[in-house]
Amino acid sequence: MRKFLVENLSDQSVNLGIEPWADLEILAPGGRVVFEYEEHEEPAGIEFSIMGNGRVVVGIVSDLIKITGNNGEKIFKC
Repeated sequence: MRKFLVENLSDQSVNLGIEPWADLEILAPGGRVVFEYEEHEEPAGIEFSIMGNGRVVVGIVSDLIKITGNNGEKIFKC
């Protein structure tokens, strides 16, 4: 599986919004979320937005993606 990582290297918690599924991960300092997808399911696009006030949004254009973070493993399908 191919992967990309979002890691909180700041000293404050960050709210990580995951779109278009309206999911939320709260990343404590040093926290990380791993996004995985199959080679044949490669996302058509990945967007990152820093919103201020400790909010970051990751937008993923993909039919299937697996996310592993503080809340365990989740699989999202469109």
